[in-house]
Amino acid sequence: IMNYVENILIWSTVFLYVISFVSHLSGLLRQRPRALVFATRALYAGIASHVLSILARWARSGHAPVTDGYELDVTGTCLAMFLYIVLERLRRVDRAIGLVVVPVIFLALGHGIVVSSEPVPMGPAYHSLWLVVHVIFAWLAFGSFVVATGAAGILLWREHWPSHAAVALFPSCEELDLSAYRCIVFGVINHAVMLVSGAIWARKLWGRYWSWDALETWSLIVFLYYVLYLHARTFLGWRMRKAAWLSVAGLLIVIVSFWGVNWFAPSVHPGL
Repeated sequence: IMNYVENILIWSTVFLYVISFVSHLSGLLRQRPRALVFATRALYAGIASHVLSILARWARSGHAPVTDGYELDVTGTCLAMFLYIVLERLRRVDRAIGLVVVPVIFLALGHGIVVSSEPVPMGPAYHSLWLVVHVIFAWLAFGSFVVATGAAGILLWREHWPSHAAVALFPSCEELDLSAYRCIVFGVINHAVMLVSGAIWARKLWGRYWSWDALETWSLIVFLYYVLYLHARTFLGWRMRKAAWLSVAGLLIVIVSFWGVNWFAPSVHPGL
């Protein structure tokens, strides 16, 4: 019966995220405050359903859902969405950023559904505290980069269509630029912790800290790319539009690192 419960909850999550996005976009374009309120409520209902789907998977498998691509996608996207909601509630980012964040999250969740499989016992490789640290900080970094791209996307919207009615509801370009920068700084810190904890975990598993397999290499590329972003911003003065485009391009590299590599190159990582 938990199989049916999990399926209902995960599809309810996708549905609620889609409804939230459509309502949010409609509310902005048509200047309907009620639609914006409904979008927020749908988003909160979606994250609640998301959490319950994780608990249902946990109950089915008997362990934390982090052992395969489906479980990592479901758990990780929930953590990323929770990060966005917390930042929005604390008014560190504007609600408009959700127009980018929410579709990225439900598409990533959709990928998890596509590769879903039956739960399997947790192997010896997963019995490590470093795995917990590695997974949590990996998805916190992902969430940070997605939120940063959301701020960058709204900034580009504001610059390209300054006369659009919805722009009046957006923060200033300066505020969006600063939000993106802060999220990337936070993401780089989390990504660094992810790399270090992953190396320690690898040392315990395979006797070496680094193996230069495709997934590890692309994770390092992501880290170096965002360090380059910070360098360009600090020393070259790349802000506003230039920085926004760097952020958008960065998310594409992140997507390749998290999902694209596994389709084309073998990895030593268990469960992937």
